[in-house]
Amino acid sequence: MSSAHEAAEAEFKRFDADGDGLLTADEIRAANDALGGQGAAESEIEAFIAAADSDGDGMIELAEFVALVGHGRHEKA
Repeated sequence: MSSAHEAAEAEFKRFDADGDGLLTADEIRAANDALGGQGAAESEIEAFIAAADSDGDGMIELAEFVALVGHGRHEKA
């Protein structure tokens, strides 16, 4: 397992406030709010959710999160 993959899994677990294995929009917003002024804009959060939610259920599973974040595709160029 790559270190980027492991880091993505650790971030997912940190964001998954209720431990159900799914990230909701509210959990992502709460994690973002904890960053204070360094967090993402609402439009960036919505874009992240849309990009990560490959099955369209409105929640992000670990595999979806790792597929997007674990390879650095979420980072701005």
